[in-house]
Amino acid sequence: MKLRIAFLLLLLVCLDSSGEEGERRPPFISTPGDVVERMLQLAGTQPGDLVVDLGSGDGRIVIAAAQKFGARGLGIELDEKLVERSRHNARLAKVADRVSFVHGDVLASDISRASVVTVYLLPSLLDRLQPRFVDELQPGTRIVSHAFAMAGWKPDRAETVRVTQPHPGQGDESTLYLWIVPAEARGLWQGGDLRLRIHQNYQDIEVEGTQGGKPIAVRRATLTGRDIAWETRAWSFRGRVEQNQILGKLNDVPLVFTRAR
Repeated sequence: MKLRIAFLLLLLVCLDSSGEEGERRPPFISTPGDVVERMLQLAGTQPGDLVVDLGSGDGRIVIAAAQKFGARGLGIELDEKLVERSRHNARLAKVADRVSFVHGDVLASDISRASVVTVYLLPSLLDRLQPRFVDELQPGTRIVSHAFAMAGWKPDRAETVRVTQPHPGQGDESTLYLWIVPAEARGLWQGGDLRLRIHQNYQDIEVEGTQGGKPIAVRRATLTGRDIAWETRAWSFRGRVEQNQILGKLNDVPLVFTRAR
C-alpha cells in the first residue's frame, strides 16, 4: 500500500505544474466509478445532504450523489473547462436541477453549508484545508478522502476498495478515509452535582469528573459529531453537545450540563 501511495504521489508531482498555482491546480485524475459510489456510501449520503466536492473534475461524484442518493451537490473546480464539462454531464444525467458547479479555488471557497465533503487532493492541500474543516463545517459533517489522509487527525474509519479497472498509481484497489467533524466539547462543564473537565483532540476525548466534590472515574468517553457519551461504574450518560450546553440523559434521567468557569 505504501508503495502504491508513493507512486501515486510521484505521478501527481510529475504531472503537476510548479509553484503555488500548480499546487492549487493539481492534475485531473478521475476517481474510479467503484470508488465514487463507495465514498458516498461511507459518508452515509442521504436525500437531505448537500455534497460538496472539492476539486470536482468532471463532476462525477456530485452527479452520482444526486443520481443514486437523491442528494444535492456542489462541485468546486479551478479548471474552467472541467466546470463546463461537469455542467454538460449533469444535463446528460438529468440532475442539473439538483447540482451546480462553480469555478473556484478550494482553499478560498465557502464550504460551510456542506453536510458531506468529498476530496481527492494532494496531501499538501488537505493539510491546508484541515483547519477550515474544523472551524467552518458544522459538527457531524462527514468528510471522505480518496487515497490520502490528513496529518494529525486520525480518521474515524478507513477502508480499502477493490476496483474493477486498475487506477493510475494505485493498481486494483483504493483507500478511503472518513472523518466526522466533532463538536467543541473541551473545557469545564457543570450538571447538577457533577463537574467535568473534558480534554479533546479532534474526536478523541478524556473526561475527568467529580460528584459532590469527590473524584469519580470516568471511562469509555466518546465523541461523534455532536453525540457524546461516557460511563462510570454507577451510571452512563448519553447526550449531544449544543454550543454551551450538553443535553442528555444520565441513566435515563434528563440532565443538562452547562459550560462552567
